[in-house]
Amino acid sequence: MSVNLSSGPGPSEGSTPGPHHDLGEIHNWTELLNFLNHTLSECHVDLNENIKRVVLFVLYLAIFVVGLVENLLVICVNWRHSGQTGLLNLYIFNMAVADLCIILSLPVWMLEVTLDYTWLWGSFFCRFTNYFYLANMYSSIFFLMCLSVDRYVTVTCHSPIWQCHQHRIRRAVCAGVWFLAAIMPLPEVVHIQLLEGSEPLCIFLPLETYNTWTQVVSLSTTILGFLLPFPFIAIFNVLLACRLRRQGQSEGWRYSLLVCGYITVFVICWLPYHVTLLMLTVQGIYTSLPCYLAHLLYFYYDIIDCFAMLHCVANPILYNFLSPAFRSRLRSVVVHYLPKDQARAGAQASSSSSTQHSIVITKEGSPLTLANAHPLPNPNSQMSSGPPTLDSAIA
Repeated sequence: MSVNLSSGPGPSEGSTPGPHHDLGEIHNWTELLNFLNHTLSECHVDLNENIKRVVLFVLYLAIFVVGLVENLLVICVNWRHSGQTGLLNLYIFNMAVADLCIILSLPVWMLEVTLDYTWLWGSFFCRFTNYFYLANMYSSIFFLMCLSVDRYVTVTCHSPIWQCHQHRIRRAVCAGVWFLAAIMPLPEVVHIQLLEGSEPLCIFLPLETYNTWTQVVSLSTTILGFLLPFPFIAIFNVLLACRLRRQGQSEGWRYSLLVCGYITVFVICWLPYHVTLLMLTVQGIYTSLPCYLAHLLYFYYDIIDCFAMLHCVANPILYNFLSPAFRSRLRSVVVHYLPKDQARAGAQASSSSSTQHSIVITKEGSPLTLANAHPLPNPNSQMSSGPPTLDSAIA
C-alpha cells in the first residue's frame, strides 16, 4: 500500500497511488481514498467524512481570523517602531510575515475542504499554493530558531566585533533563511500534480519512484521542520533562562515560564504532525500498521495538520503580546490612530501613569527625580554600545 504524504494543508494530504494503478475511474477525493486504501478493507471503521469537513472548516476559519488580526498587529507595530526597537525584533517581524502568508493561504484550503478536495484553480496554482505554504512554514520555524539562538548570544557575547556588526549579521541571517526556505520545498513541489477528472484533485503524485521520493520528502520535512530546529529552540532558551536565574535577574523566573511556553507550544503544534507523517510513510513500505490504526491515521491526518498551523496564532502571543515593551508600543500605535481628542486623553493618561511609575522606581535610590524612567541603558537600540542585558534578549 502506498503512503499518505502531505504537501501542505488540504489537497495533497492523502494516499498516493502506485505507478501501476488506473486512475481514470477516480472522480473525487472520497473515491480516491477508497481506491488507494484497498489493503485496509480487512477491517471496517465507521468515520464520518462530513463531520470531519465541518470541523476542518471551523478550525481553518478560527485560525484565519485570529491569526490574521494578531500577525497584522505585530507587523504594524514592529514596522512603525523599527528604528526605535532592538534588532532582535527583525526576527520577530520576519516570523510574523511568514505566519501571515500561511494565514492568507487558508481560504484556499477552506474552500477545498468544503468541495470535498476538488481543486478549482488549475495546474499552476496547484503547485504554487503548496509551494507558498511550505516555504513560509519553513521560514517561520527557522526564524524562531534564529531568535532563540540570537537571544542567548546577545546576553552572553561581549565581543566588540559582535557588538559592532550584529545588525549586519542579523540581516544576512534573515536573507539566508528566506533563501533556504524558498528552495527546500522544491523536491516535494515538483511531484505535486493536478489529477484530472470530473472533479480535479491536487495531490503528491511521484508515480515512477514513489517509495524513494516519499521517504526522502517525509524524512527531510521531519528533519528540517522539527528534529533540527527543536534542539536549538529548547537548548538555547533553557541556557538563557538558567543564566538569568544564576545572575539573580529579576526577570529570570518570568523568562523561565516563557521558555516552558515556547517549548510546549512548539511540541504540541509540530510533534503530532511529524509522528503521523512518519508513521504513514513507513506504512506499506517497511511495515504494516494495524488496520484500525491505519484507518484512524488517514482520517485524522488533515485535522492534525490543521492543528500544526496553530503556531501562527501562538507565536504572536508568546513572542509579542506577553512582552510589556510590545504592549507599550501597541498602545502608542493605537493612540496615534485614534481621533485627536481621544488620543490626547490617552496620552495624558499614559504620561500620568509613566510619571507615577518613575516615582516608584527612583524613590528607592538616593535622589528623587522624574527625568528618566529607565535607570539602565537600553542595549536594544542600534546606537547602544554598552554590554548586552536582559532587555535586549526578551524585550
